[in-house]
Amino acid sequence: MLENLNITKKLPFVMISFALLSALVTGIIAYTNTSDELKTAAQDKLFSLLESRKATLHHYFYDISNDVLFHAQSPAIRNALSAFSIAWTELGNSPTEQLQSAYVEQNPYADGQKSAFLQAKNDTRYDQVHAQYHPTFLNLTTLNHYHDLFLFDTQGNLVYTVAKEPDFATNILTGEWAHTHLASTFMAIMNTIQPSKVIFEDFQLYPPSNNEPAGFIGTQITDADDVVIGVLILQMPISPLNTVMQVTAGMGKSGETYIVGPDKLMRSDSRFFAGESILKTHVDTPSVDMALAGHSGVHIITDYRGISVYSAYAPFNFARLRWMIAAEVDEHEIMQPIYNMNYFLFISTGIVISVILLFGYLLSANIARPIVNMTHIMNQLADNNLAVNIGVSERQDEVGYMAKALNIFKKNAIERDKFQKQLMYLANHDPLTGLPSRQYGTRHLSEMVKQCALKHNKLALLFIDLDGFKTVNDSLGHTEGDALLIKTAQKLQESIRASDLVARLGGDEFVVVLTPITHDSDYLEIANRILQKVDFSYSTDNKSAHVTASIGIAVYPDDANSAQDLIRVADLAMYQAKNAGKNKAKRPEKNQ
Repeated sequence: MLENLNITKKLPFVMISFALLSALVTGIIAYTNTSDELKTAAQDKLFSLLESRKATLHHYFYDISNDVLFHAQSPAIRNALSAFSIAWTELGNSPTEQLQSAYVEQNPYADGQKSAFLQAKNDTRYDQVHAQYHPTFLNLTTLNHYHDLFLFDTQGNLVYTVAKEPDFATNILTGEWAHTHLASTFMAIMNTIQPSKVIFEDFQLYPPSNNEPAGFIGTQITDADDVVIGVLILQMPISPLNTVMQVTAGMGKSGETYIVGPDKLMRSDSRFFAGESILKTHVDTPSVDMALAGHSGVHIITDYRGISVYSAYAPFNFARLRWMIAAEVDEHEIMQPIYNMNYFLFISTGIVISVILLFGYLLSANIARPIVNMTHIMNQLADNNLAVNIGVSERQDEVGYMAKALNIFKKNAIERDKFQKQLMYLANHDPLTGLPSRQYGTRHLSEMVKQCALKHNKLALLFIDLDGFKTVNDSLGHTEGDALLIKTAQKLQESIRASDLVARLGGDEFVVVLTPITHDSDYLEIANRILQKVDFSYSTDNKSAHVTASIGIAVYPDDANSAQDLIRVADLAMYQAKNAGKNKAKRPEKNQ
């Protein structure tokens, strides 16, 4: 191979190769020994931290399990349930309506603070019982950081809650919340035959609590003769889990511990996405699969953020909870000491290599540097970076010819790119108005429908047809008609928001895609703005015309579930607007 190289390349190649070979051998030996030791130490430390978090978490659930048993067996809870049950019965056939009106609807405190309401002062036994026991239970939930406390009778009537959310005073078996996991918790507790058994229900989104994550723990309430008289359930808080799992001591800058449920959704907040993780962040990694299958260990994986990490994993089981717990640190952080060692190793050999490189550079620079520069320029041109500067070399050898050829190539590429952009613009825009074309508008509408379906958003389609356009075209000429279309396009663009799109379907028909919308007023305001702006009067040589707009409105997903159906429904609504007298905006009539 060397005999095929000229001296300007052969000499620096030989010198640099021997220098790099010596450095490479030394580096490999040092790197291999040190990295193995550091990896083993990091794995042992991670697993120890994991076991510590696991023990703390187990202790926490054991404590709240004892807590709910203690309160369920206390005379205060027994007496309160009996008193509330009797008061409930005295309210007659409409206890739900009466109690929700008094303690929820007429509660003067804002949502989330309704627990501060002590007494409705309506001269009922229930109000007297509430005033007697509510301060005690409010203090219990506040001190122990529970979100809510529920007292049920054996028929499923929720006779008391602290938080006074929409589930208060309903029947959990037959009422509005019968399909929630609070209902399944109640039924599991009532169906148990083991005395003093505590039932845990995993965290799920709970609609009465503003659809926030909620987990439940509860047990039976019995009288002095061990007869079941009801159920006590506590709504478990999120903050203690985060307090346990977000301890950063020993985790470095990138380390974290977290919990994942059997649905592979987080049960504690990520250190990196605080407040946005529980029941939102999906973690589908080998660590989750292994731990949920009952295994534990440490390995290197790509985590839920797409980052390579050292991951220690183990199952966590308590009562009916089947979770996994993970402790992870970025691989880069663990490997940083090795990188630092390599850095100093390179420094120690750098001086020798630098001297060799200097001689090699001086020997080969006259030929190699221009070629390297040309290669860099060609790579940039290949990446379509047409702004790269190509100096015209004064050399009369092959390097100079290469520079001149690259300049010609660049000029041709610029012309080709400009032509392609013009073709792309013409393919997607109406040549008269400059608006997006029918094809572009339809593709955009289809894409917006897909995005709204994923995000559960709404969009509105306005189908616009000009009233009186034919009169302008026939009476005043096509030139005036074209000017009218251009003017209409400008008015439509002035009427919409930055996130909306106007497209011309053809002739005097336009569509406006409004996304996102949250209220009917969003599209009605824009439609009315269009009706005001698209209102033109013409008068020339005893010829006159009045041009307005008729607008049909279709809303996804209320009126249609696809782009084509939205266009069809909006078109139909537009004709209904015309039949209603024109210059109007209408949604489709329900019987259409």
